[in-house]
Amino acid sequence: MRILLIRLSSFGDMVFTLPLARALFAWQGSAEIGWVTERPFAGLLEGAPFIQRIFFASTRAWRKAPLSAATRREIGALGREVKAFDPDLVVDAHGLLKASWISLLAPRARKVGFGPGSAGERLASFFSRERVETPGKPHLIDRALALAEYLSGRTGWDRTPDIRHLAGREDARVDSWLAERAGRPFALFIPFSSVREKEWSQESQAEVAASLLTRDGIESFVKWGPAERERAEAIVRASRGRIGLAPEAGAAATARLSARASLVFGVDTGPTHLAAAAGAPVVALFGPTDPLRFAPAGPRTRVLLPHGGRRGAVPEDPAAILAAARELVAGRSPGAL
Repeated sequence: MRILLIRLSSFGDMVFTLPLARALFAWQGSAEIGWVTERPFAGLLEGAPFIQRIFFASTRAWRKAPLSAATRREIGALGREVKAFDPDLVVDAHGLLKASWISLLAPRARKVGFGPGSAGERLASFFSRERVETPGKPHLIDRALALAEYLSGRTGWDRTPDIRHLAGREDARVDSWLAERAGRPFALFIPFSSVREKEWSQESQAEVAASLLTRDGIESFVKWGPAERERAEAIVRASRGRIGLAPEAGAAATARLSARASLVFGVDTGPTHLAAAAGAPVVALFGPTDPLRFAPAGPRTRVLLPHGGRRGAVPEDPAAILAAARELVAGRSPGAL
């Protein structure tokens, strides 16, 4: 069976959709999975053994110039590629109009997506002939897996994103940096987000790093990616030597680096979700966003909420952050929430 999976973005939501792709692959005994995504997120999918084709839909650019020749040309190319793939089934895991229309490119396929009560936009559900509602499933992973449960008639699919294809991918900068450390333990800080309200302050990071070094003998490093170097260097300077600069890391390199960290402290952002899926001990600092929907999924994770458990600013108390980390490493953490 050939299955076309639609999930265009974003970083974290793409990670959360990986369990669905793996479940669909297993359901049909090695189905051929094609995934439609925005080009910047292809690196998350390349090399995954349960994804055989990647199709690109540059919807962000298309919406800016819907009538341009380039847009018409690219949509036409996507249509021809989908027609050649000839899917038997289209699974819309996005649930927004910007993505759901892509199912029209496979007119003969069976189409399954979210119902009007579960789709991000009600109108998007009408592009699917079979509609799945997800009551009692707030987390994005569980919502996506509801589609696999509907199709397969079974529950119990593994909800931890499988990112072995990323963690196992060699990266010259990360591997060289790790070799220089010669196995010395380190903590990785993931403080940046596309939403500034979700970020972790420099002052709190510096205090956490100081305690880790003096009490636990663990050095701390800030993770950064494209366009984040200046901000990462500002954290290093503000820490007065208590935080170092990790090697630049994109998606695959972040998974590889995180998998070897003794601790990871991260805000609600894609790299934190990668770190959790890689099996690292992760303390996730949540404030504005709801962990019931977005908590990282991994074998060793702890979500730390603001004082009182109410949504608001990201937790900044170094003592509380360090206590959560030490409980997690000691195996005494209650886990997420």
